[in-house]
Amino acid sequence: MVRIVSGPKGSGKTKRMIDYANDSSATSEGEIVFINDREKYRVKLDNHIRYVNVDDFFIKSPDVFFGFLNGLIAENYDVKTVYIDNVLRIINLDNINQLEDLFSNLRKLEDKYDVEFVLSVCAEDSEIPEFMKEAVC
Repeated sequence: MVRIVSGPKGSGKTKRMIDYANDSSATSEGEIVFINDREKYRVKLDNHIRYVNVDDFFIKSPDVFFGFLNGLIAENYDVKTVYIDNVLRIINLDNINQLEDLFSNLRKLEDKYDVEFVLSVCAEDSEIPEFMKEAVC
């Protein structure tokens, strides 16, 4: 299931994502990928986690990002968990409700390739749309 880490700006979402990734690194039977658009977080991750700075890849829309994720999985079928920090900023969206199509497509990837996605979004609990509510952790 796609999981969501949510909270207002400055509430520690990135730290929680990094902690989740580092904790899962010790027990995961597959590869872990951490996606962000800031280089400064690379040093906080376990060195077994693949860090991807999406600013290097000209990603500006949900469709391009989804294609990027497909390529990431196609390149390595051992990927088991993908952490995506601040997905709204990465794909240039203003509103969490605009994530519905991407969210649905991520579920398809999860089902087909047994990959888990963990996304952080800058939003209060009251702003989480219905299609995401069950995914909040």
